[in-house]
Amino acid sequence: MSATTDHSLPLGGGRKLVLVALLAALLAMFAGSFAYRMMGGGLAVEIKPERGGMGAGGPGGPGGPMGGAMGGIDMTHLRELMTTIEKNPNDPKVLFELGNTFMMMQAWDKALEYLDKAAKLSPEDLQVQRALGMVRFERKEYPLARKSFERVLKKEPGDVLAHYNMGILLKHYMKLPAEGDVHFRKVVQLGGSSDPEILKSAEEELVPGGKK
Repeated sequence: MSATTDHSLPLGGGRKLVLVALLAALLAMFAGSFAYRMMGGGLAVEIKPERGGMGAGGPGGPGGPMGGAMGGIDMTHLRELMTTIEKNPNDPKVLFELGNTFMMMQAWDKALEYLDKAAKLSPEDLQVQRALGMVRFERKEYPLARKSFERVLKKEPGDVLAHYNMGILLKHYMKLPAEGDVHFRKVVQLGGSSDPEILKSAEEELVPGGKK
């Protein structure tokens, strides 16, 4: 699946999967909020970490003036994470951070390795399930991506973006339009979580003969 980056959240067009992973402790080397776009798979991710020491950047995007950074990834920090996990291979927080770091590098197999282990250690962690949903989607493992989003919605039934993701996944990738529209109607019902673009996109999905 080819991928390019862009600092915008793509909501136009019917085959866009939007995943906003609210990862409070994600990637210490990123600061502020940013979004990157992977056009080939129609997936956009917005990540809002708390900690930082580096300017916003995504895969191939601009990074801050920190030594050891490559393509927006702080390689020194990555090496530190790898050293930490070697000493304590069952630390779910470090596994999660490693998984998300490899997600930023679009190294989906490696990301899955760490996130899958984190999920087994912390099965109730919705941050991990959101990340797994993205990775499974990128690997075209749509039924497994669906299960991750379902776990999120079971715990947080008002998660607008999880509903939107499920709508796109079911309608455009699993060819279940009726089931997908159920989630789009939920987005509209919830008001798009104060995001007018999400709301508009869901409404367009529900127009007969609308988005393809």
